Amino acid sequence: MKKLFAIAVAASLFSGLYAASIGLGVQYTISEPAGYMADDTLNFSYPSIVLDVMVPIIPVLAARMGIVEYNIISEDDGGASYAFGTGVYGDICFMIPMQMPLKPYIPIGFTYGGAEGAGSEMHLKGGVGGMMDFGGASGYLEGGVKHVTWSPEEGDSDNGLYFYVQGGVRVHIPSM
Repeated sequence: MKKLFAIAVAASLFSGLYAASIGLGVQYTISEPAGYMADDTLNFSYPSIVLDVMVPIIPVLAARMGIVEYNIISEDDGGASYAFGTGVYGDICFMIPMQMPLKPYIPIGFTYGGAEGAGSEMHLKGGVGGMMDFGGASGYLEGGVKHVTWSPEEGDSDNGLYFYVQGGVRVHIPSM
C-alpha cells in the first residue's frame, strides 16, 4: 500500500491540471532608455500588448514563452515596435505552493540576441506575480524589473533599467 501511495504522489508531482495555457495581457513599462533609442536624459513609459504560452513542467515550475509583443511608443520616443514568433521572450516561473485562491509565482528570464553589423542585446528579468483561477481561465498580475545591455559592434556598451507591471487573462488548454 505504501508503494502505491508513493507512486501516486510521484505521478501527481509530474502532472498538472492542464497541459498549457495561453495568456493575453497588457504590460506597462517605465523605462530609462539607452542612447540609440532616444535622448539619454529622457525617461518615458509605454503600454504593450503581450501574448504568451505557459507550460507546467512540474507543479512548482513552469516555462513561459512570449509569442507576441506590441509596444505602443509615441513617435517622439522612437515609435511603436513589435515582435512575434517563438523568440520574443522566455521565462521560467517558480510557482509557490500555497493553500489559497491566489497562486503566487516568481518569473525569471534571460534573452540574448544579435545581428551582424548591429551588435547584440542581453535581457535579464525578474519579478513577482500571482494568478487566481476562475473556471477554465485565470486572471494574473505581475510586476518586476528588466535589465537590458546593448553592445554595438563598435563603441561602448550601454544599458537600461525597465520596471514593468503586467496583467491579463490566461486560458487553460486541458490535457488530453
